[in-house]
Amino acid sequence: MARSNGGIIGPVTTISRGDAITSITANGNYCTPGNGPGTGSVLVVSGGGGGGGYGGGGGAGGLTITNCHPIPGSAVPVTIGGGGAGGKSPSPGTRGTTGSNTTFGSATPLATAGGGGGGSGSPSPNSIGNGLPGGSGGGGAGHNVSPVAAGSGTCGQGNPGGAGRGVSGTPHTAGGGGGSGGAGTAAVASPNTAGPGGPGTDVTPTFGSGLGNCGVYAGGGGGGRGGSGGCGGPGGGGKGEVTGAGPQPCNPGTANTGGGGGGVHNANPAAGVGGSGLVIVKEPAAGPYVAPGVWNLNTHYKKKRAGLWTV
Repeated sequence: MARSNGGIIGPVTTISRGDAITSITANGNYCTPGNGPGTGSVLVVSGGGGGGGYGGGGGAGGLTITNCHPIPGSAVPVTIGGGGAGGKSPSPGTRGTTGSNTTFGSATPLATAGGGGGGSGSPSPNSIGNGLPGGSGGGGAGHNVSPVAAGSGTCGQGNPGGAGRGVSGTPHTAGGGGGSGGAGTAAVASPNTAGPGGPGTDVTPTFGSGLGNCGVYAGGGGGGRGGSGGCGGPGGGGKGEVTGAGPQPCNPGTANTGGGGGGVHNANPAAGVGGSGLVIVKEPAAGPYVAPGVWNLNTHYKKKRAGLWTV
């Protein structure tokens, strides 16, 4: 039916927007896909710690999920934490570096702590370094003088690393870095086994499937310098290096997971770097909205010609 304003009465359209899931893996601004301020769920993962030289696995970056968080209509600055550098070997060994913090800078900012670097068990007693604290703590190194303690985790963000083996004899086995979902495992004296990294956290119950790394983030790095290198924790943790196997990959934490780097023996110049962090924002479905059934003549012509006019 024609109208005096040149429009045509046609289909009334119902519009709904499903949940909006946005992954942020580099520094920048988050802009809501909605039409204004609201609330959402926000995952914040910091950079993982680097593995230790002659030492422990790096701790995972701190992980938090905040539900019903205010999301402004304006741009929100986001800083993604980088992973910590791996410690050095051969002698003197050095500890891994702690990862950097990730921040979602809304009016009520959200931030987590970087993962602690893995401890170092250099042959010189003067160079012993415990695993460092962080979002999750770095694993303790193996040493023949005394046990090397692991780093502690941050409450609500992660867990401690596993202690190193402090028994005479070689190889001196290191513990795994802590993960957001569980502590790193301590080294075992017999059989001589480095500790695996602690597991990460599966965030798919909140953010759904289709995420990177199968939706599991912030796993701890495996300990090195043992009869077998410790496995990285599920969630991007790097595997520790095996003693006597010759030069191997540096076993980094997976990028944009917050995974800790794997510890290294003395076959490589450096242990694995920690994985960088990320932010994921979920804004709930909006609508339904009803679009008016008045169409201008040009739109009607195009849809009719395309076979899309249903009235």
